[in-house]
Amino acid sequence: MEQNNDQLFIEQLPEGFACLELVKTEKGRKADLIFRYVNRAFEDLSGFPRIKIINKKLSDLSDAYNNLGIARDRFIQMMHLNLGEIIFEHYIDKYDRWTEIKVYTTDENYINVLVRDITNQKKNELEHIYQNKSLKTLFDNSFDAVVSIDADDLIIDVNDNFVRMFGYRRGDVIGRHIDDVMNQSKPGSANKESTARVLAGEKVEEEDIRYNKRGEPMEVMIKALPIIIDNKRVGAYAFYSNITERKKAERELQERESKYNAIFEGSHDAITIVSDEGLFIDCNQRALDLYGLESKAEFVMTRPSDFSPILQPDGKTSFEAANKNISKALKTKEHIHFEWIHQREDGEVFPAEVILKAFTLEGKTVLQGSVRDITDRKQAEENLRYISFHDNLTGTYNRAYFDEEAKRLDSERQLPISIIMADLNGLKLINDTYGHTKGDELLVKAAELIKNSCRREDIIARWGGDEFVVLLPKTDLDGASTIGKRISENCRLAYVEDIPISMALGISCKNYRATDLSKILRDAEDNMYKQKLTESRSTKSAVLKALLKTLAEKSFETEVHTRRMQKIARQIGEKINLPDAEIKRLELLITLHDIGKINISEEILTKRSPLSKNEWEIIKKHPEIGYRIARATEEFAHVAQDILAHHERWDGKGYPQGIKGSKIPLLARITAIADAYEVMTNGRPYKKALSIEEVLEEFKKCSGTQFDPELTRVFFSCLKVPN
Repeated sequence: MEQNNDQLFIEQLPEGFACLELVKTEKGRKADLIFRYVNRAFEDLSGFPRIKIINKKLSDLSDAYNNLGIARDRFIQMMHLNLGEIIFEHYIDKYDRWTEIKVYTTDENYINVLVRDITNQKKNELEHIYQNKSLKTLFDNSFDAVVSIDADDLIIDVNDNFVRMFGYRRGDVIGRHIDDVMNQSKPGSANKESTARVLAGEKVEEEDIRYNKRGEPMEVMIKALPIIIDNKRVGAYAFYSNITERKKAERELQERESKYNAIFEGSHDAITIVSDEGLFIDCNQRALDLYGLESKAEFVMTRPSDFSPILQPDGKTSFEAANKNISKALKTKEHIHFEWIHQREDGEVFPAEVILKAFTLEGKTVLQGSVRDITDRKQAEENLRYISFHDNLTGTYNRAYFDEEAKRLDSERQLPISIIMADLNGLKLINDTYGHTKGDELLVKAAELIKNSCRREDIIARWGGDEFVVLLPKTDLDGASTIGKRISENCRLAYVEDIPISMALGISCKNYRATDLSKILRDAEDNMYKQKLTESRSTKSAVLKALLKTLAEKSFETEVHTRRMQKIARQIGEKINLPDAEIKRLELLITLHDIGKINISEEILTKRSPLSKNEWEIIKKHPEIGYRIARATEEFAHVAQDILAHHERWDGKGYPQGIKGSKIPLLARITAIADAYEVMTNGRPYKKALSIEEVLEEFKKCSGTQFDPELTRVFFSCLKVPN
């Protein structure tokens, strides 16, 4: 194709020339540029063969030719801002060449580019800035990342450490404005401010954050120095030291110190720091409270001896032992633990645990001391020791402690040694009658009586369920007997409510060293059982009287009621020729038949209105309770089955077992008739008495259903009623 004069002129220009056409979107937005023409000088200066760029988009080429990236940004900027002309300098890394580029528009669809080589000019400027080769050597070999900029704030050189630190190639940054490269930080940082100060000719030395090419942050120390020649800033140096690891270590140290301070001040222990000269140099608030001080100013540079004394466990004031532990802690650098009796500023004494530990602070060995109030722990240990040696219910010693003390006191020096064994009479009867709570009250009262009867040096222990043992050192048989009589006398005067307290006692004495103490214990136990056999009947009789008295007070089971029942029951028994032994058993049965009501509330027993379903179920349990009470004593066990059955019916509709007919014990059938007759004829507050005619009519109606028909006829004959 023949070239016109304009093209020939452009081809001969010493400056590079290129013409680019604007590419627009369908909506008319400027999107890209396409190379339409370049001259030979442009090829030489840029290093881009025209055959590879003609009719190619600038955005496509900038990926293949890195140096076009910066130029592209400027072109696109000019397009969108509608700038008529821009001039900028550009460094081509591949050829180590500086160019000055002028971009201008001829119409709205095209951009022209002029390029000229200014490499020599820039090198002269660099030489002017470096001034000599030794400065250049320092620039290249500095441990810091170093950047030099010219008077227009363009990067004219970076050293190798800059490339390594930030990950840029030299060509990525040379020729770019310092702000474009070094302000890749988060919004709001001080980067631009510090850069502006350098450009204004100020010296800068500060810490800040910069980002490498991958966008990763690093903490740097920035030192920037403007280059002033003839009172004019011709450039500047910026030095960047990577302090990321150092700052991380500082933060970790600060965090550790913060945690330590939180622990130090928040500790429940009184913590002090003592110098190697023996002076307090720090303490927490708990220590101030301990020493009764308001501020650390009163505490620092004082000595421990200036305050309340540290006491040994024996209560004596002494710093000798404390100094010994302090010396040991400083020498071994180990934790030293010991317990101490400490005294507060107000004079109050408390047990304390002291912990000493030496460590290095600012190059000097110091001692940290912690004082912990262990009053609660000591109290807990004392409670545990008490529990392990004492019976939980009565407060007396337990059997394990007694065994240990018996071994300790079994010596020539303690002779004679006596032992008293005591057994609480009737405990099983009380437990089965009133429940174990009432039985426990009796045990506690019995223990109290024994304690009040013995001397302070005597060892009192609960030996078993209802048994106690007393060890009497340096006490002969007469002395032990005196104490035994005192226990018995105190028991005769003691009651728990209406229940009398009775104990069977056995006493034995060891007079010779060769005698085994365990034999003395067995002898005392045998003597106790002998007494128990002789007193058992009277004791249980007394308990029974107390039970019947209590029942009479809370219900209608009075002695008069019992005698009336016994009278009619005896008549029936004699009519059917019961032996005398059975007549006596029948009378005992009638005495005890409602003993099971002892555990039922007075409110239910005396209720005037009809019982509720739940209340009736409670009432129906009294035969079973009475059965257990009778079974608990040898004297009453032979009427236990009759007590259980006295509310059974002839037709099997009674309770609690639902047995019928002749399977119901005979004495229980007689008791049922006597009980019903007595209630019908005498009445109750909730039920009026019936006439004799009404009573007889009721019995006739219930004969064969509720009552034994044959016994009913016998009952009628006792009343002289014709069948």
